Amino acid sequence: MSLHADLLRQSRHLATREPRRPKHASLRRAISTAYYALFHLLIDEATARLVTGRDRARLRQALGRAFNHDAMKEAAQGFANNNISPKIRPAIGGLTPQRELVSVAAAFVDLQQARHEADYDTSRRFTRRESLDLVEQAEQAFTDWRVVRHSLQADVFLVALLAQRQMRT
Repeated sequence: MSLHADLLRQSRHLATREPRRPKHASLRRAISTAYYALFHLLIDEATARLVTGRDRARLRQALGRAFNHDAMKEAAQGFANNNISPKIRPAIGGLTPQRELVSVAAAFVDLQQARHEADYDTSRRFTRRESLDLVEQAEQAFTDWRVVRHSLQADVFLVALLAQRQMRT
């Protein structure tokens, strides 16, 4: 099983772990883990496309370390808001992003923000419902990704996550 799939399952487990009175730590970790599930799914997809071959696992892992949370969020916001950077827009031929890709991009942005709150804002309280909603958003992003993953738009999105900031117009 892949890390991202394990993380997604772990996020649901954490959100539902204590049936009556959930520990706040469990809810926070569920949110953070849901974000990291999507983060690692996208990195795994991108590195698998960019570096092929059975004997290239270490190179894919090294490339995965080049992804930056802030840069990924910036690129994802563009796709989520249909405001794709002019640096990358020509690569999708002016097409409107597919609904499922918009959903994945929006989930990435939402989950990253929620992860920041869960990990760093100790005054922020989360309910089980909020936690489960975010886990479900991550699960839906996985489902939506399976629909679009072989499209040109998905490839453009993955390249944008890694390199949009370094590209020239």
